[in-house]
Amino acid sequence: MKRIVFPTDFSDTSRNALKYAIALAADLKAKVDIVTVYHIPMIDVSHTPPELIHRMTDEKRIETERELKALYEAFDCPQLGDCHALYGVFTPQEITDFVADNKYDLIVMGTRSEHGRLDRMIGSVTTQTMMNATVPVLAVPADASYKKIGQIAYATDFRPEDGPTVSQLMEFAGFFKADIHFVHVETHPEVGEMDGVINVADYPVAFADFSIVNSASIQEGLDRFVQDLDVDLLAMFIPRRRLWERLFHTSLTRKMTYNSTIPLLVFHQ
Repeated sequence: MKRIVFPTDFSDTSRNALKYAIALAADLKAKVDIVTVYHIPMIDVSHTPPELIHRMTDEKRIETERELKALYEAFDCPQLGDCHALYGVFTPQEITDFVADNKYDLIVMGTRSEHGRLDRMIGSVTTQTMMNATVPVLAVPADASYKKIGQIAYATDFRPEDGPTVSQLMEFAGFFKADIHFVHVETHPEVGEMDGVINVADYPVAFADFSIVNSASIQEGLDRFVQDLDVDLLAMFIPRRRLWERLFHTSLTRKMTYNSTIPLLVFHQ
């Protein structure tokens, strides 16, 4: 993972996540490009002169580029690469299109708790980017600080599709010589606490360290697991979903993005 892109909205949460991205890039010997998406307020184009629209767009672009320059200068370091201001209305799609066109390896973004009904309904920019991205997305909580990654937890539901994801995760872990712990949370009330190595039919990965945790909810089980093992990073695989599912499905990934106290690394295929 040599090419990292960092989308920003210039918030305090985003600035903290940029600190994390820069420190991560230093360990990976990678470069971080900063990108932001801007747009002008919604207007009735049928009653607005084209020259006014062009002027508003140019003014917004200049303002955004000024903010990007100030952010770059505030964090000026060898790990920073280029800055890009993109015009667009649907921010997550603009980000994922930019990433695909420019062949980045990883997206790093800040995330904060959901604030209102709209967040609960369709999710934040970070969660929507996770649902659409063609590369892994690392969501950094607002109060997270970087330390060299030594312990990684991979949450699994025994999907056969896990194979390529785990291969990518093992390559990532190799940069840090980090340990990977496979964990499955069982919420069935009749299943007791279990811990140890088991055999799962048709699962493509041989477990070196695998635990089954019994909990009332998957989120609570994962929270307890990462705290008990002092995990530095939680990784998950989420399958592709149809549009309506991406918009309205209250998935585990979204819950973990909002509530996780450690960075969450999400893979697609």
